[in-house]
Amino acid sequence: MFKILRRGAAATALALAGIVAAPAVAPTTAQQAFAADEPIEMIMTNEIATSHWTAALMEDFAATIRSRSDGRIEPKIFHAGALYKDRDAVAALGTGAVHMVWPVSVQLESLAPEYGVINLPFAIDDELMLTEGAADALTDLLSGFVEDRGFRVMGLMRTADLVFLFPEKPVHTPADLEGDKVRLTGGTVLQQLMRELGASPISMPATEMAAALMQGAIDGIFTSAGGWEMVGTNAAQVATWVPGLSVLTYTVVADAKWIDNLPPDLREIVETTVAELVADQWRNGMQSDQETMEKMIAAGGELVTVDEAAVAEFRTLAERASEAFTERHPEVWDEFRQTVSAYRKD
Repeated sequence: MFKILRRGAAATALALAGIVAAPAVAPTTAQQAFAADEPIEMIMTNEIATSHWTAALMEDFAATIRSRSDGRIEPKIFHAGALYKDRDAVAALGTGAVHMVWPVSVQLESLAPEYGVINLPFAIDDELMLTEGAADALTDLLSGFVEDRGFRVMGLMRTADLVFLFPEKPVHTPADLEGDKVRLTGGTVLQQLMRELGASPISMPATEMAAALMQGAIDGIFTSAGGWEMVGTNAAQVATWVPGLSVLTYTVVADAKWIDNLPPDLREIVETTVAELVADQWRNGMQSDQETMEKMIAAGGELVTVDEAAVAEFRTLAERASEAFTERHPEVWDEFRQTVSAYRKD
């Protein structure tokens, strides 16, 4: 929730402790190939601009892997879509071209439609994801949807509580979106949501949305506070927040075969470092979201929060959007509800 507090920005750091290597075991053929003098490459990509906080977090993660492995793993990061856009990077897992990606979770829907359950409006919230065990249970559920493709879901991270951005227009009710072309990160779930809200969904990479908005190719953007920072208040002065509508996630997804074929001590380093990352990131992500929003307001932006009556209107339309998914995947929806019900506090 955006409270617009005024406080000093705290650096989001990856607090990492050393670990003990696993006992040595006989290496597989693939592991023997890794045993050469050359360090093992770990190719990581993202499509986010280097100014976004996730780019720095990925660099911290890579530095920790490099340090803990004494240089035996050499992560190489390609930022801002320099190697692949996230959707293409996910598709390249298993080819040897990419070993780990942190895409927005909607990008996995094109490969496993069932994955859309995590992107349904009003499906998850901060309270749920901070409840002990909930994030791990959802990670296990989601990994089952992609494991036959050779992927391993290693964790979920908080992207943001999404907001609508327009050059000048606030959004007070769904009617204010009627006929607008709204940029999304992608995914069928969010696209259907926009249609139910009366808008036309437009998918494009984050690096292109500022120019598209200023050139009139789109009318607005559905994005994060970090996305607003990328766009700037000159292009988009007004942000509108619909509480609970969409808390979007990143998925830490890796090439399962590459992970499994690492020497056991290196595999433990990668798995432990990811586990530590996701354990701390959700709360840190909330704080980063808040601080970025405050920064944008200080730079001249305006944040509008819709009232309870309007939230109810959004929820009704969101339920219609969700029906398109739940009717296609009733078993997935039932399994998701059973999973989260064990951790709901209400």
